Amino acid sequence: MRKLLMASALIFAVALPASAGELFPEVGQISHTEGYSASVCTNDPSGTLPLRSGPGQHHDEIRQIPSGKNVRVLNSRRSQDGFDWFKISYRDIRGWVRSDYVCNSRYTD
Repeated sequence: MRKLLMASALIFAVALPASAGELFPEVGQISHTEGYSASVCTNDPSGTLPLRSGPGQHHDEIRQIPSGKNVRVLNSRRSQDGFDWFKISYRDIRGWVRSDYVCNSRYTD
């Protein structure tokens, strides 16, 4: 029985992903081939853009992204608030921003 448990543990350990990023895609590094590069552009060069936990103004703010900073656009969605939102990565943090504050994006209606 002990040998069976040891063998099962070894098989299970080998089958597990190497990092939490493989288990939970929201955690860990983002591949440079995933999504595309863009930048934050607010009306004020010293302004910031809220990064939110979901696509919509009712979602919690995770952090502020300064205007001009590079982001990685991963996905897009129209929210119930009537705005289009981009799922982005900024400094290995993923969240949602309004698409109209992202420049050099490939998004079209």
